[in-house]
Amino acid sequence: MNNNIINIFDFDGTLTTETWPKFWVWVKKFGYSGEKRNDNLEEALDKYRSTHSGNALETFFSFFNDLLVENNESITYQELMEGEKYIKYNCGLEDFIKNNTTKNYIVSGGLKEFLQNLEIAKYFDGIYGSSLKHDKNGLIIGIDEVMTDDKKVLAIRDILRKNNIQENNCQNVYFIGDGYSDAPSMRFVHDNGGKAVFVHQENQYDKLFDESNRVYETLNSDGIVDFCCIADYRNNSRLSRILLRQLERDFDR
Repeated sequence: MNNNIINIFDFDGTLTTETWPKFWVWVKKFGYSGEKRNDNLEEALDKYRSTHSGNALETFFSFFNDLLVENNESITYQELMEGEKYIKYNCGLEDFIKNNTTKNYIVSGGLKEFLQNLEIAKYFDGIYGSSLKHDKNGLIIGIDEVMTDDKKVLAIRDILRKNNIQENNCQNVYFIGDGYSDAPSMRFVHDNGGKAVFVHQENQYDKLFDESNRVYETLNSDGIVDFCCIADYRNNSRLSRILLRQLERDFDR
C-alpha cells in the first residue's frame, strides 16, 4: 500500500493563469515578442512548420532551438529567467505550496532549467521538464531532450520509484493538469489507482481552450477525470480540499 500523499502538477495553465510558457521571453533577441501568444510569433511558427517535419510539439521546440543554432547565438540564465516576471500564478497557489505537507512535484513539457530556477521551485520536491543544451561556459545554446506526453508518464514512474513505491501504484497520487497534453499522465495515474484532476480558469479566453475542452470531454467520457474544478488554490477552495484529500469523490461538497 502507498501511504505517501503525492500531488503531481503540470505547470502552464495549471499552476499559472495561462498556457503560454514564459521561458521564451528571450526571443526578443530575434525580434519577436515572447512574453505572450501573439500573431507575429504564431505566423513565424506556421512558416517554420511548413518547411520542417515533426508533430506540433517537436516543431514548436525545434523552432526555438534553431533560432539559437542557425544564428550561432547563445543566451544567459539571466536572459532565460527574465520570463519569470511575466508569470501570474493561480489564486492561492504560492501559499498552498508553501504551507501543505503533501509531496509536490512538477511534470511539465516546459524547460526544466527555467522551472528549477523559479522562486517558487524551492517548495517542490522535484521538477521534470524539457532540457537545455549548454556550451563549455554554461551558456544556453539550444534545446536538448523534449519532454513529450509519453515521457511525462516515465517521469511519474520515476517519482514513484524515488518514493519507494512500485511504479504502477498510484494510490494516494493525484495528477493535476489543464487538459492540453496531460491526457496520458491523467490516464496513467487514474488507471493505476490515483486521481486525475482537471483544472480550468474561471474566465477562459486562451486560444487553446476549445482543444483543452475536447481533451476533457474525451477523458471524462472514458471515466478518466476524477475531479474537475476551477484552478483556485486558496484555503478551503474546492481544489485545495481535493488536493488535501478532504474530498474523495467528485460529488462531495
